[in-house]
Amino acid sequence: MAGRACQAMACARVPASAVRSPVVGWVSKKLGSRDAAGVRAAMTPKALLVVVRQRPEGGFTNTMQTGEEWLAQLEKNANAPKFEEPLTNVRVTVDSGHLAYVRADFTVVRDGKVISHGVDHFTLVKEPDGWKIAAVAYTSLPAPASTR
Repeated sequence: MAGRACQAMACARVPASAVRSPVVGWVSKKLGSRDAAGVRAAMTPKALLVVVRQRPEGGFTNTMQTGEEWLAQLEKNANAPKFEEPLTNVRVTVDSGHLAYVRADFTVVRDGKVISHGVDHFTLVKEPDGWKIAAVAYTSLPAPASTR
């Protein structure tokens, strides 16, 4: 049934790389270098962010912010240390050629040391100027003792 619906809407097959590349570029080139303008350009105007963070003392906290709230923090902390966030085990799902989902494992590395890890989830929408990030949700877990 879904295949027929997509055919009726004249969906084009979207290669996973068309969605994966903007996400990987956003994380590796914009976010870690604290390029607020580049981060903003890759997001929809009403993007959402959800963080599920494991506390060192145990338990979890959930944080939800609008993209604007999150970007304001990024801009305020523009001089904070830069970091790398390599993505692995990246999986991409594209629906109807206009909605995509990317799931990836990540580690946050600062000065050669892993400081946290988790799973990133991105929801993207196809806009006239390309794929844009509409939602980011991720788990943030303390770095395993073996990598600190």
